[in-house]
Amino acid sequence: MMAKDYERIYQRDGLYWGEEPSELVKRFAELAPQGKALDLGMGEGRDALYLASVGFGVTGVESTDSGVLKCERLAEQRRVSVHAVCEDVRDYRITKNRYALIAAINLFQFMKKDEAEDVIARVVDGLKRGGLFVCTTFTQDDPSYKVRKQKSKEVAPGVFLDASGNYYSLYHYGELLKLCSELRPIYYAEYDYYDTQHGPPHWHGVADFVGKKM
Repeated sequence: MMAKDYERIYQRDGLYWGEEPSELVKRFAELAPQGKALDLGMGEGRDALYLASVGFGVTGVESTDSGVLKCERLAEQRRVSVHAVCEDVRDYRITKNRYALIAAINLFQFMKKDEAEDVIARVVDGLKRGGLFVCTTFTQDDPSYKVRKQKSKEVAPGVFLDASGNYYSLYHYGELLKLCSELRPIYYAEYDYYDTQHGPPHWHGVADFVGKKM
């Protein structure tokens, strides 16, 4: 599923994605009804931990043991509760009509687009009425798009298979919005982002979506 060895990366000291929650989650969490939240592909748990700190009952799903263990350790240190589950998001069963907020931050680039479509359909079912879906993914404006066109096999439009057998997807203009069409859009933006949170500073093409289940 993943192009990098995040199992190994999350074993290191510190937080790879930084201490602060993602800006989109922090900005829109207050618009969601109170209740349960689900963080899909939570990494080391920065968004799950934030959501727990502002009153949500949080489940975080992450495919790496090291990410889950780090989130559990941080939750204990911060005296918040996160139910951390080690499972591939594509296999995780989302209970219907359960969640006030579901987040999927920088998740969908790490799977094929038909798999992302399936996850989003289950997200829609999992939200209760008035619940929010908050997600981001990378677009074809990302500098890696041209590199992947040259070095990886394109198995479907914007979907690449690398030499390690990992799939990576980059989305064209408006594609994420279309995939989330069963939700009422509250916010949508595509932009270039200068990332200084991990590794040498670099650019990304990003799409942000926030939608409500009506």
